[in-house]
Amino acid sequence: MGVANENLEKSYPLQGTVEVVFAHNDEPISADFDYPPMPNQLAPHQINKWKSRRMANFLLGQLFQKYQIPLAQLSEIKRTESGRPFIQNPQVDFNISHSGEWVAVIFCWSEQPKKVGIDIEHPLKTRRYQNLIEYYANQTEKDYFLASEKLSQNKLKNDFYLSWCLREAVLKSQGVGIIKLSEVKHFPQQQTIYSDYCPKGYFHFYDNFPFYLGYFYQQGLLQAKLSQWQNHQFNLIENELPLIYQVN
Repeated sequence: MGVANENLEKSYPLQGTVEVVFAHNDEPISADFDYPPMPNQLAPHQINKWKSRRMANFLLGQLFQKYQIPLAQLSEIKRTESGRPFIQNPQVDFNISHSGEWVAVIFCWSEQPKKVGIDIEHPLKTRRYQNLIEYYANQTEKDYFLASEKLSQNKLKNDFYLSWCLREAVLKSQGVGIIKLSEVKHFPQQQTIYSDYCPKGYFHFYDNFPFYLGYFYQQGLLQAKLSQWQNHQFNLIENELPLIYQVN
């Protein structure tokens, strides 16, 4: 399986690079890629979950090849006690997220160990956004969301997913569960996030795709490149600008 398209640049600097790639789980991939093999007799929701897992492994495999990491390590991925995946290579960190039929992967290569985290949300139903915010948000954030509720329900929805994705991405960078949601402090007007459960870094958020996408990368890494796997190749996305937060 070769690297499909060199819109993902071949060269990378010593200070470390971050790549974010996403795809629909039905997007065609290389015919010779069959990991994991499809089990027999799956229910429809299980088939969708398998397709997302296969796509995540394919995207990760493309990045492994680019950075000269043996593909065999795809089948050697380990998990921390909290369930965070990793490989036995201190120069590499990655994180995976999927929601609905969409999959996203963030990948970091650095001489010094660095951490990344990602969350993708493809909402298929309306949630009780205000109740959720009341449950985990700090007071400054609650006041901000109440104001946005008065503006429009759609604005409240977008703000909720910003609030949710940033917490997921920051906590996932360390393998910390959502039990710590309320311990991530979000100050939307200052575009800052504070948490004892991640290092200094940056958070990027997009709300202009068919899904919401947020990812965190540690300070000391170059700004992440964003690409979509489509039509048998990676397509670099440069005309969509994220909302950028300082973390810690």
